[in-house]
Amino acid sequence: MHLEIPECKRCCFCVPLRHGVLIFGYLHFAFTIFIVAVEIWVFSTGEVTYHTITLFRGAHMYIHYLVAVGLHVAEIIFNIVLLVGAHMKKPQLLRAYYYYGITTTVASFVTFVVLWLRLTCRHCYFMDYLIEVAFLVTGIGIQIYLLLLIRSELLKIRKNNHLCYVNHASEMVVDAPLQSGHNPF
Repeated sequence: MHLEIPECKRCCFCVPLRHGVLIFGYLHFAFTIFIVAVEIWVFSTGEVTYHTITLFRGAHMYIHYLVAVGLHVAEIIFNIVLLVGAHMKKPQLLRAYYYYGITTTVASFVTFVVLWLRLTCRHCYFMDYLIEVAFLVTGIGIQIYLLLLIRSELLKIRKNNHLCYVNHASEMVVDAPLQSGHNPF
């Protein structure tokens, strides 16, 4: 079975592809910095607990404070890689973010499934599960769309960077001699 991944020509049907990747990258960068600022503020003003609930790619996790900050710092670093790669049209940097995005998206989905199965209805409130699933679907959906845009931009860069050689010898024009039929030599 052959599955063809769609290739986007424009972001959100109106913005050029590279500009759309930059817009998504800057929004993602700002949101990640906001989350890190909130994490640091909560840690510094609240009671000293070393565990926190964090939101990463739509999945809620109760993890150690330093792990949460580490996840978000790595996210900031890779957002910078994405923005530099999109500004400078560097396919190596875009590809690095593309692989990072795929890996972290799959990891957050697996983490959500494992944690969701582990809770097995001890505190079964349908609305809580519905809200968590909505967060997950929204976060992963936006990330998949960003990865699709990055993949389309990589394909576009690859198509535009083919080297073309023109054979100028085949374009040489030879004028017909003015004499009629006799060789002067």
